[in-house]
Amino acid sequence: MKQATVAIVGGGPFGLAAVKNLRDEGFDVTCFEKRDGVGGLWAFTEDPNIASTLSSTISNVTKYRSCFTDFPVSDDAPPYLPATQVHNYIKSYAEHFDILPHVKFNTTVQRVVRSKGGDKWRVDISDGVGESSFDFDKVLFCNGLLGNPYVPEIEGRENFQGQIIHSQAFKRPADFVGKNVVVLGMGNTAADTATSLVGHAEKIYLSHRKGANLLPRVCLGKPLDLNITRRLSTVKQLMADFSPRFSKWYFDRFVSSLTTSSFKLDPSWRIHPPPSILNHQPTINDDLVNCLHAGTVLSVYGIRSFVDATTIELDDGTLITADTVVLCTGYNPCLDLMPELDPRKNPTTLQLVKDTGYSGPPLVNLYHNIISPEHPYSIAYLNCASFTEGAVPTGDLSSMAVAQIWAGKYKLPSKEALERSINEHHAWVASVARDDTVYAGLIQDGPFFRFLNDAAGTGVNEKLGYGLQGWLYWCSDPWFCNVLMTGVMSAHVFRLFETGRRKSWKGAREAIIKANEKCQGIFGQEMI
Repeated sequence: MKQATVAIVGGGPFGLAAVKNLRDEGFDVTCFEKRDGVGGLWAFTEDPNIASTLSSTISNVTKYRSCFTDFPVSDDAPPYLPATQVHNYIKSYAEHFDILPHVKFNTTVQRVVRSKGGDKWRVDISDGVGESSFDFDKVLFCNGLLGNPYVPEIEGRENFQGQIIHSQAFKRPADFVGKNVVVLGMGNTAADTATSLVGHAEKIYLSHRKGANLLPRVCLGKPLDLNITRRLSTVKQLMADFSPRFSKWYFDRFVSSLTTSSFKLDPSWRIHPPPSILNHQPTINDDLVNCLHAGTVLSVYGIRSFVDATTIELDDGTLITADTVVLCTGYNPCLDLMPELDPRKNPTTLQLVKDTGYSGPPLVNLYHNIISPEHPYSIAYLNCASFTEGAVPTGDLSSMAVAQIWAGKYKLPSKEALERSINEHHAWVASVARDDTVYAGLIQDGPFFRFLNDAAGTGVNEKLGYGLQGWLYWCSDPWFCNVLMTGVMSAHVFRLFETGRRKSWKGAREAIIKANEKCQGIFGQEMI
């Protein structure tokens, strides 16, 4: 029987994991990557039109929770990896699993349309030599959440004669020596950009309208994400299911207490009150508060308008002089490769506007922000969901789920049920939007990860849940079960259980135990 063919758009960590997971299920896979090598966001490039980390960037998630599910980071690497080490780790993964022969580099996908016969997808590409087209049975989009820079409209922009760039084009802080720079935003990119400019720019203004859940990398004596155990995560999801308001209040209060116990905040900075941690990623930065206290970074209000060639008016009426504005305003996912099947073109967003006054971004017509209800067994997106868990293992798990669905090992609900679930999710987003800002990739952690584990066949929902299988597993191996529930929330758990579905990894148990022992040795705290 001829292998089904799959085109993967994007060769970052998600795309590489997808190549492996789909090949594990017998698919003939071709990955198209516009860059000249693997690494995605972690591969630094001078190209202002391609997003990449700075050379000074450090991961915000520890190596235990930001690794591939069956390929640990080396023991001698620090808990938080610098960007160059993350890039090297991704390259090692691709080499270890012989993924590179299946990736076509320096190749841009221009368009994906239904083939003339109507049973395949035509992928149009450009590779520097010319343009060509290929037919595939299935297409998986892994070309990142950071597809299209979001540039807000600001009154009087035409008046300003200085430089206005998106953070995508911000590559070297030394390029701004002696300049007055306004960094617009309060997320991770804004904090990293502002602090990286210290010692280079003359003045640095951090301009923002809202606060942030500002956290250090080490909290309560150990890396921040090691404070979140599987048991705590399970309780969080259950609380969100049964009492959303109480869950929001409790966890927002908990995270705010971590901020105030870690940093001495000046109320004039307006970092607190922050948005809800349930719907917004925290801003993780070890240097920002010190820079604010020292006055090397100045917290100011949002930008109201550009007054003239060098003057900016802030929301509180203050006027400041600037040479450069760096827009750390995020991205929209790249969804324009399939114009006839753009998942943003759905009637529910229009209905939400009519019924609730919803004013947020267009919402994607995708089941769990991944599966196309029109073509669930041949079209999927891994660039429309934004989550607070480690991106690399979540991308690995997501493509694991897609591979199992497309291999016929997991049956999706009917089209009507898929659409009903999508509509219910959109209604939830609209309810959040009444009191908070929202974004197109917003998900509910509990339902999202339960679906991924069910579809991928990891056994995590059953073995580490509180049903009969969970209690039986605890009785069979109580010590290790407690390690899984209260120790390091290792990415390798997704390869631990043999279920007859996705490929398990024989080294998962040992890697999980080693991670806990390593953390216990480094941080001097009982992890297991």
